[in-house]
Formats: sequence, structure tokens, C-alpha cells
Amino acid sequence: MVLSRKTPANAASGQARTEPRDYAGSFRALAVFISVVFAMLLLRFWYLQVIEGEHYRQLAFNNFIKRRVVQAERGQIFDVRGRAVATNHPSYDVVLTPAFFTSSKEPESEFVARMSHLATSLAMTDAERDALAERIRKTPRAERFAPIPVKSGITRDQVARVETNGLEFHGVEVVAASRRYYPYNELASHVIGYVNQINDEELQKLKVYGYRMGDVTGRMGIERAYEPMLRGANGLTASVVNASGVPQTDPESQALMRDWKDIEPISGKNIYLTIDMDLQRILKEALRDYPSGAIVAVDPSTGRILGMASAPTFNPNSWSGRLSRDEHIDADTNPYKPMLDKTMLSFFPGSIYKVVTAAAALEEGLMLPQDTLNCPGYYEYGKQRRRFHCWKHSGHGAVSIVEAIASSCDVYFYKVGEKLGINTLADYARMFGLGERTGIGINNESPGVVPTREWHNKRSKEGFQGGFTLSTAIGQGDVRTTPLQMAMLYAALANGGTLYYPQVIDRIETADGTPVFTYPSRAHPKLRFKAETLASIRSGLDMVVNSEIGTAFNYRLSNLSVAGKTGSAQVISKRVSSASVEYKYRDHAWFAAFAPIDSPRIALVVFLEHGGSGSANAAPVAMEVLDRYFREIDTSP
Repeated sequence: MVLSRKTPANAASGQARTEPRDYAGSFRALAVFISVVFAMLLLRFWYLQVIEGEHYRQLAFNNFIKRRVVQAERGQIFDVRGRAVATNHPSYDVVLTPAFFTSSKEPESEFVARMSHLATSLAMTDAERDALAERIRKTPRAERFAPIPVKSGITRDQVARVETNGLEFHGVEVVAASRRYYPYNELASHVIGYVNQINDEELQKLKVYGYRMGDVTGRMGIERAYEPMLRGANGLTASVVNASGVPQTDPESQALMRDWKDIEPISGKNIYLTIDMDLQRILKEALRDYPSGAIVAVDPSTGRILGMASAPTFNPNSWSGRLSRDEHIDADTNPYKPMLDKTMLSFFPGSIYKVVTAAAALEEGLMLPQDTLNCPGYYEYGKQRRRFHCWKHSGHGAVSIVEAIASSCDVYFYKVGEKLGINTLADYARMFGLGERTGIGINNESPGVVPTREWHNKRSKEGFQGGFTLSTAIGQGDVRTTPLQMAMLYAALANGGTLYYPQVIDRIETADGTPVFTYPSRAHPKLRFKAETLASIRSGLDMVVNSEIGTAFNYRLSNLSVAGKTGSAQVISKRVSSASVEYKYRDHAWFAAFAPIDSPRIALVVFLEHGGSGSANAAPVAMEVLDRYFREIDTSP
């Protein structure tokens, strides 16, 4: 049947005619609709293949093969007697694979409920729960199959809760791990250091070295400086799982693993230190009455560090992942700065610096050992006749260089310092290794300051002034040295003129005991001082302790011959020592020593920040250390 429609009658014939119906518009609309549908299908295919292709390929692969990184055992650190000072304890950690834990099609309410249940099972705080949820939501698609850390060091009860709820907590695993442990707690914590987890910013930089989220890295001391050797190399294992992350054990699944070979982890290297934890305990106990300070003990014959203590100290076990909020606040607000290693910070050295001025005077021929200078209790300098006072206002009278060292006569060193000049004093200070880092290789070591004429012209408001030389000659003014630098200096005086680089590591070995490297002693070029110069200085240091004119005579030991030098460094223009004065204005107290005098086996520097007097405060601390060292540790005749 042909459809038709009537048209108006022909005006001429008076008859009506029939025409075919017009479907052109309908066909055009249908064609447009079909084209849009096909375009949408093609666009969806393109999106799935190109945009989402990698995601679904990864999803398909991970429905069968799940790879897991096997953590390498971190290398251990031992003291000189082979006792572990940083080791590893077994631990259980929880990790979560986002792709298995949740999906984009899951209602938000279900995700929130599961997160709350997981947080309750692991005793997580609300902040920890919310941070984890946010990390899961923001994990890029390409990384959703990589496990992220949830909580480390969980208890056995928490292990049981997670495993009991395994069907609900898809993608949540309890993995065996190891946790850093420091058996000696606060002893030598600045030397040994601590570890904790890397943050997101660090991860971006360390990914190229194989680090993953949840890995730890060294933060201070040996742990930080020798991170590459201690860390080791992680291994890799794999298993067959379904889309929910549940392991599959059927034959077909296992057949997929036929060609897979696990990569075994390689443990980190073990490091053996030169320090002795028995001496470390003595150093810590010797500093018990002082809130801030440092002690460095050195073997003068090798430059090996026997002990280094900085006060106040900290517990590396807390800082390696178990630090409470209150502990963190206490550390940040502690005015004595427990996280700073004061053995390597620079301070005014005071009178222990006078040996530098003495060496310069003798070597330059300015003074002979028998020459004397008069000390009336002050020295008038310059046209203005400005008075520079001696610590003994009544004066020392006529003193030789040996007597000036013994009695710590300021006027003697003012006079010879003026004649030598500040640049010559600087030259001799650098010979002793001052003004530059010692090269110990750990922590943020300060180079100190050795001022010169040029240095003052650049940095002092009024430019170089002659009076600066007098202050420099007695270790005041702008001179800065570290306790470590002064310990190496006095070790050189003790051994007859060899300035060693400090050595804190004895050797490095693999986990099975295979030697990797043994560190030799390294010395700077000889100080090139005349034998008479060193003999005069050593004689003066002997008299400091063993002569009635010596500033440490009252603290001498009856069973041990000790040579040393006291120092009280002013931190403001006027010397104050009263305990009633505000702490930050009190003098720094120093004592440098070595023993026994004839055959030194230890050189020691004690620094008490704002500790008062070198003779009254620092000397007793040093004598306690030396007495206990030779009674409890070095008992050889």
C-alpha cells in the first residue's frame, strides 16, 4: 500500500491529486542519533584503552601475581669491645594495599566504616586514621598496588585482631619486620644517631635509590653518615592472589610462578666504632651536675676517639619511631638543646687557647723559655691607655712562659700577642687544625673561627682594631673552637707534635664477618715545632696541675700524673661566675688534659657551657673521668 496525502484541487481541472510523504527529515535525525551513539562507543573504547589501559592491565596482572618487597636487615653498630650499640629486634608491621582495600565503586560510607574498624583494631588515633584515609584516597592509580605502611611495632593482640578480620580487611597484611633498637639508650646517642621513617618529600628524592614509603633512614651520627652501608639491599618475592588480594594455592595459580625467582635481600654492613661504652657511661655520669656541656676523649698515639659525650642527651629509641608528642615538645623547648652535638659546636675557648700563643712566641723566637715578663695585674694598651686586666688583679709579678701557662697569666699573653700580631697567631692556630673542620665525618661540625686582620675588616663594624689581637691571644674576642678540635690539639701536644684526624670508626664488615674496610690512623703534616717548644709547653701544662702556682693544683690526683690547662671563657664583656647570675651570662668552663704525663694514653677536653670556672668546675669533672678511666678501664701499669 502506498501512503499518500491529498493536495488542494487543481484550479483548472477541479480534481484533487495525491503525492508521496516526505521522510528526509526523519532519516537525517536517525543518522545523527546513530552517529552520536557510535561516537560515544568509540570514545569509551579509546578512554578504556588509552587513558585507563595501564590501570586495567595492572589490575589484570595483579589479580594473579602480587610482588612484595622483603626488607633487608639493617647493619648493626658495635663499640670497640664488640658490644652492639645499635641492633635490630623482631617486629610486626601492618601494611595496606589500596587497590585491594577499596574501589572507586564502593560507597563512601562503607569505606569510612571499614577505616574506623581498622583504626579501632590497631588503637590508632583519630588523626592517624584520617591521615591514612586521605593517603588511600589520594594514591595515584599507578601506585594503588604498592603497599603503604599503616602501623609498625604492633602488639600480639593487634596482630590477632587484624588476622581475625581478614575477610573484611582485604589488602591489609601483617608482615614480619625488624625494628631498630639501642641497648644503651642515651649513652653515645649523638655519635650513634637514630633512624625514623622518610616523609613524602624525602621519598620523591630517594625513590631512585630504591626507597619506598615506610622505609627508615639515618637522622644523626653514624646512622646518617653511613646510611648507604647500613641500609643493605631489599629483596623481592611474589605470590598468586585473586582480585581481593587473597593468596591462591591451586595448581593453575602455582603454575604461573614456575619461572619466578625470588630475589634475596642483602643485609647491611656492620660498623665497629672506636668508642668504649664503659667510658661513655663515665663521661655521662661526670656531667651529671651540669645541664649543658661536652667531653671528648682521644687516644693521643692514634687519634682514635675513645669517648664523646654531649649534654643533655636524648634516647634514640624514642626518636626511632616511638616519640610521643610530649617528648617532642620537651626536646624542642628545652633551652639546653639536647639534639645538638656540643662536641662539634664552636665556643669561646678561653685560656686553653693560650698554648697556641705560647707556641707562636717560642717558634718565632720572640721569647725564650727563660725570658720573663712582668704582670702588675693589668696591661695598658694604645694611646688611650686602655687597661686589659689579668684574671688575678694583684698580678703575677715576673713570669716565664712556663709559669705563665701554669698560672694562666693574661698579661703575659697580652704582651706577646701584641708583638706577634693577629695574623701570625692565626697562622699557628691553623697549624693546630683550628678554623677548619676536623673531618670526623658525622653531624654538623663547625669549623670554628680564627680571626685575622682581613676577617675583622670585613665583619667588624669598626674594622680591625689592635685590641682585638690581645683578646685573641687569650682565647677571647672572636675566637671560636670546638671541644673536638681542642681535644685533637692537646693530643698532639701529648704525643710530641703529631696532629691526627679524629677517627671514630675502626672497621666495617659484612653481616657474616667478612672485612670490608679497616680505617687507618691519619695524620696532618707534622707541626714542625722545635723540641724545646713542645717541652716548654708540656712543662707548663704539668705545672698547671702539679705546682702550687698551677690553677688546677687543688684537684691533682695522688695516683696519676696529669698535665692540663684550665680555661674560663667570658661570654660578655665582664666576667661573672656567681650562680645567682642568669645562666646565659655565666662564663664557659674548660679543662684540657692528658695522662700519664710521661707516656700519655688519653687526652681529654671538658667543656661546661656557662659552667663557671675552669679550675673550680671543669677541672674536677676531668679528674673524675681520668681517675675512673685508669681504675676501671685502662688498668695497665
